[in-house]
This record gives sequence, structure tokens and C-alpha cells, in this order.
Amino acid sequence: MSVELAFPSSDSFVRSANARLFVVDVGDDLGACPDLVMQSELGNLSGDVFQSEAVSVCDTSVGRLTVPDVDEGLYAFVAAATNEAGQVLLTGCTIADPYVDDAPLRIVLAPTERYRTTFPVGTDPETCSADDKCLRGCR
Repeated sequence: MSVELAFPSSDSFVRSANARLFVVDVGDDLGACPDLVMQSELGNLSGDVFQSEAVSVCDTSVGRLTVPDVDEGLYAFVAAATNEAGQVLLTGCTIADPYVDDAPLRIVLAPTERYRTTFPVGTDPETCSADDKCLRGCR
């Protein structure tokens, strides 16, 4: 099953370098996402079911970030987008059963505190578009 990362803006996509996916067995805990997102922001989340290598955000936009085969049941799918230095800029989480929920699995990303302090409101927009980033490597 492919994963679709929903970036909050084209600027946030351009400012991100890589993304990782963590799959965590949550049992019946439908409220696990806030704690898991916090762990991913702090850099100490480990996927007890699966943990991907860092994948270029450009590769994630063409379906190269996928969910591995897992057993039936509910899982938390946590995504973290990082800058070139590996600092987490965006995170998102969704609870899903890949055997019941339709593909692709969509994870909505939101800015972390690091993103908000690095790019405060009023920061000039990026001159590079998402297409330019992935086709020409402008950032």
C-alpha cells in the first residue's frame, strides 16, 4: 500500500529533504497519535512493526514510500519530514487498518515547533516550486 503525505504548503515541501514512516501497533488505543507525534518530533520514536529509511520527499510524492505487509488490525502510521540536517520539521499520524481502509494511506503533516521557529510567520516564501525541487534540484 502506498502512502500519500499531505504537506501543509508547497513551501513546507520545498523546505523538507527527507521523510520517514513509522508503523506502530496500537492495539485498541485510537488516541495514540499525539504521544507518537511527540516522540517523532523528539527523535525517539521507533516503529515496533516497521521503520523506513529516510526517503527523499520527491520520492514520496511519486509513491515510493510504502507500507510493508502487516497483520490485520489497527496501526498508527507516523510520518516525519526532516531538513537536510535531519531535524524534524513536519509530523503527522493516522490510525488505520490497511486491510479495511482504502489505498493510498493519507497522512496529513503539520509543522513542528522547530519549523515554526525556523520559518516564523512572515518568512519570505520559497522561490523554488515543488516541481522545480524535484525536477531540477533547486534546494
